[in-house]
Amino acid sequence: MSLHPLIPWLMAALLGSVAGMTYAANLGDKVISLVAALTFAALAIAASLRINAPLWRPDPARPDAILVYATQRNSRLMAIVYGWGATALFAVYTLSELWWFHSWQYGLAMALIAAGLIGYVQRLCDDAHPLRRPAALNLSAWLAVGQSVAAIAGLVFLVRSGKPWGTNTDWAANHVFIAGGLAIAALSLIAPATHWRLRRQGRIAAETQHP
Repeated sequence: MSLHPLIPWLMAALLGSVAGMTYAANLGDKVISLVAALTFAALAIAASLRINAPLWRPDPARPDAILVYATQRNSRLMAIVYGWGATALFAVYTLSELWWFHSWQYGLAMALIAAGLIGYVQRLCDDAHPLRRPAALNLSAWLAVGQSVAAIAGLVFLVRSGKPWGTNTDWAANHVFIAGGLAIAALSLIAPATHWRLRRQGRIAAETQHP
């Protein structure tokens, strides 16, 4: 399934989540803030499963380029999650009474990662671009696995530190990190799962056609 039909819903969820977190920050309500953040993360993961699960079933009629299309969709969805994180940090620490000095640094970093992923997606649209080659696509899958490991490690550290439930003004940012980390960890496992399944299906199809 294409990601395009889901984008309006994801954008609405993004805006709703950011609005909810900003409202919660003004109230100092950590429960509402965390729920608003986790709701967006859950919807992003659901969207990832929606576009990837159909590709896990063998289908000999699939076009050869589906591997590239899958990489584009998954990268675009990751960009949306990073964009949500940047938007949430900018909104919460600009439009509420909370202030955290590092919010702009982390927000800018997430925005740059989102922009980089969008740039990657655009380059995959070029049929002659080296990033479309099998080796480059394999590398992107392994990088996604590494991103998932890093996200999980960050989540473990954050939860063990107790910062998300502390009294410092970075508590809202930590909610962004928890929800965003969960979403990116899940997306970064789902994407390579799709990649390697499609690779395997392609090899089987090739062997069947050329015994």
